[in-house]
Amino acid sequence: MNGRIGRRLLRLFFVSAFILLFPCFAAAANRTLQISIPDVVRSETDACALWEIADISGPQALVRQAGELLLMIENGVITREQVVDALQVSGLDGVRFELKMPRTVRVEKGAPENGGLLQDTGRQGDLPALIKSLASWDGEVEVRYQGGMPEGRLVAPASIVPGTAAATLRFRNDSGAERSLAVRLTWTQPVLVLTRSLRRGEIPKETDVTVRQIRVSRPGVYASKFSDVAGRAVRKNLSQGEALALNLLADVPIIERGKNVTIVVRSGGMVIRTRGEAMENGGLGDEIRVRNVASKTVITAVVVANDTVEVKMP
Repeated sequence: MNGRIGRRLLRLFFVSAFILLFPCFAAAANRTLQISIPDVVRSETDACALWEIADISGPQALVRQAGELLLMIENGVITREQVVDALQVSGLDGVRFELKMPRTVRVEKGAPENGGLLQDTGRQGDLPALIKSLASWDGEVEVRYQGGMPEGRLVAPASIVPGTAAATLRFRNDSGAERSLAVRLTWTQPVLVLTRSLRRGEIPKETDVTVRQIRVSRPGVYASKFSDVAGRAVRKNLSQGEALALNLLADVPIIERGKNVTIVVRSGGMVIRTRGEAMENGGLGDEIRVRNVASKTVITAVVVANDTVEVKMP
């Protein structure tokens, strides 16, 4: 009889303890994030957001906050120590992390598999326009990120350099609370692309190029309109479909090395002309070295015509 009462009391104790402690277990479960990173991931730049390389599960708000953490890629790898350090300083106080990843993760070049494309709806659709304004960019920009847009207004950064692949945006709501949003950026602009192959020294004609929207990493690298290339020659053989980079174009020389030229010297109201020989090629407005035929002196002069260079004296 006493044994039966003892067993009932023991059972009652365990049931009471479970009821009292269950909220603690539930709260702990609701503050746990499971993070899994494979042996090999992909990234287009030297920094990536955690959500781009990891599968993160748990409460949505915590998933979004952890996913926005930026990781630097050093020597083509991300280490477990880096991820742990980033989580420890993330501001996710009281959150339990279950991290599954090797000690070292190899990072290959390429678009991340977990990239979420920003939908151009509602307030989200304003973000590309906002970034274009910060960058003073007249091309297009695609924005990718994970989770929802933070409430409030953008307070940082004050500007973005066109071609930047990743950035962290900070928003402040009406109550003064701030939230960050890690974004991946893809910049595109209209660029002249060859419709036929050109040999070194050829001058492109309007029929040799077409305009296409392509991805760029730096502004001012490619020709975007025909006036950028008109009258200029290509420096090397170029293939059909190749984008015309400005550094592959050269002004066509109107004076070639060894050509006889007229040297015009202006000093005040006096003008002197003498015969000379070009020591190098030069386009209109270029400074080139020329030799005075009479004195054999080599001087620097400006090309002003296809047979004339000018020296301006004080």
